[in-house]
Amino acid sequence: MATTARRRGDPWAPVAPDLPAEPPDPATPGPAAAVELAELLAETGDGDGRDVRLVGVRLARLRVVGGDLAGVTLRDVALREVALAGTVADGGAATRVTVDGGRLSGAVWVSGEVHDARLTGVRADGLTLRFCRLRRCRFEDCDLTALDLTRSRLDHVEFVRCDLTGADFTGMTVAAARFADCRFDRVTGADGLAGAQIGAGDLVGLAPSLATALGIVFQ
Repeated sequence: MATTARRRGDPWAPVAPDLPAEPPDPATPGPAAAVELAELLAETGDGDGRDVRLVGVRLARLRVVGGDLAGVTLRDVALREVALAGTVADGGAATRVTVDGGRLSGAVWVSGEVHDARLTGVRADGLTLRFCRLRRCRFEDCDLTALDLTRSRLDHVEFVRCDLTGADFTGMTVAAARFADCRFDRVTGADGLAGAQIGAGDLVGLAPSLATALGIVFQ
């Protein structure tokens, strides 16, 4: 009942993964999972990068660096201190996923569906989410420099204390999005932010990019 009430009452709050309670000592979250790409495919996919599934798991120190994936399914997954740098995914979906810490630098996800996701304290410089649909997601205290959201769609997505320097919003569609205490220096496609709620203090860094997008020339 609580989950249903939260979904109806607060469209901004990502629904948490449906998982057993964490161990009493958060410093020892269970067995570490240092998984290479080949192992992940062998255990959860068909071996050649298709139909990779992680459902109902909590992993610490997951490492999947590089490689191409397709048809990824993540559902009810909690990750801590992961390394997914340089991984490329095409299609698939993530539902009720949390990522606490770790590195997603240079990771690419094209045409994915992401619902009820929360990323906290993640280094994700150069992250690409082109043509993705994000719904009820929250990015907090993340390094998102050079984030690529080209042609993506944001529906109740929040960015809090994130570095968005050099981000690309070209062709992005905003159904509902909020930005608070974020850095917007040198972004591209600033007109893609139309309809978003942006803190007054954030507009200072965003102003030059908005002027460029609107064809305004300073004299």
